[in-house]
Amino acid sequence: MTNPAYTDLTINDCTDEIMDTTLYGDPLDPENPADIEKAIDASLSLDDKQYFLEGLAARLTRLGTPCSIDETDTMLTAVKNRYKDILGKPCPRTVVEWIRGTTPGITNRQNNYDLCYALEMNLKETASFFQKHYLTIPFILRSKVDTVFYYCLLNNKPYSTVVDLLNSVADFIAQKTTDTSTAQIRSSILEIKTDEDFLTYLSSHCYTRQQHFQRAKSIIIEEIDKLKPKLLDKSETQKSIMEEAAEQKASVNKLNSETLFALLGYKYTGKNETPIKLPKRFTESLPNDVTLGKIVNDEEVSYELLRKTLMLLKFNSFYSAADEAGAQDNILENLLDFKEELNITLDACGFSYVYMRHPFDCLLMYCANSSNPINMLHSVFEEARN
Repeated sequence: MTNPAYTDLTINDCTDEIMDTTLYGDPLDPENPADIEKAIDASLSLDDKQYFLEGLAARLTRLGTPCSIDETDTMLTAVKNRYKDILGKPCPRTVVEWIRGTTPGITNRQNNYDLCYALEMNLKETASFFQKHYLTIPFILRSKVDTVFYYCLLNNKPYSTVVDLLNSVADFIAQKTTDTSTAQIRSSILEIKTDEDFLTYLSSHCYTRQQHFQRAKSIIIEEIDKLKPKLLDKSETQKSIMEEAAEQKASVNKLNSETLFALLGYKYTGKNETPIKLPKRFTESLPNDVTLGKIVNDEEVSYELLRKTLMLLKFNSFYSAADEAGAQDNILENLLDFKEELNITLDACGFSYVYMRHPFDCLLMYCANSSNPINMLHSVFEEARN
């Protein structure tokens, strides 16, 4: 089920320009250093964008406080007044630092939602702000905090109701299983009419962070399983897997390492090996041996790690199949098909669609616009590490 909150995100001129260059520009050659540099430079330029201040300034201007991204004092004064008048509490230091130029965090998501409430955003505007200006997913409906905000925004509840409901759900106990899908949770909440019924429903649909994205984890594991036969020499694959079965830990570590090599083109362990020439928003939360193992072992990991790992696996799977089918010359057709299929998978997992102003998404699509997308991505990493 598609999330009705962010299926119709507006596309501005900047996004159009990126799409025209990335999706419809001349295909890149992975053997051409200039083309590799072009892809890297494009993503680096996005990393320098002040997305949060851009969105905040636009929203405050719309609310009657004209300002630009450089007028941080004006924005800070307006936001502090809104916290006091609308939320009835002082603006937290975290948000003050965001306005002063730090990248908005997403660990304490209530800060993100509170600011949207202070800016008088509705459900759709909040969802759009999360994706376009926080560069993260809105409304993780297996999270108590996110679900409370989703319900309150959906029903135009005042912030006082948010506070009451958050206090009520604080001690709710997480469920042992995740039989109910995110789509089912969303459908159920859409039908709820009273706060009492909402609390009753949520009391039996609370989950730990580890349980938030089970579908994504299962698809990642399926993709890794499909990749296994290609990870070692075909003549040795079956023998190697059987021999290492008795030493599970060593086998898993080897598989993780080989998987990452197939996706990134080098052995990425995460130990001081982050490519320094790629955008921070690209390199942060990239999978490494340890975090890939956590996904496979169903341990708690971040949304960003799951989404990037899933996208990299789907990228490799799609273009490996295109190569085997001899369809690698259909560059634009393949790219658009890949983007559509990827969005379907992302949506099914409760993840944000491909967003061309996100440095990770943009660089991946730049590589897709190539005569050999997998080699192009590997070349990008090689260039970045040199």
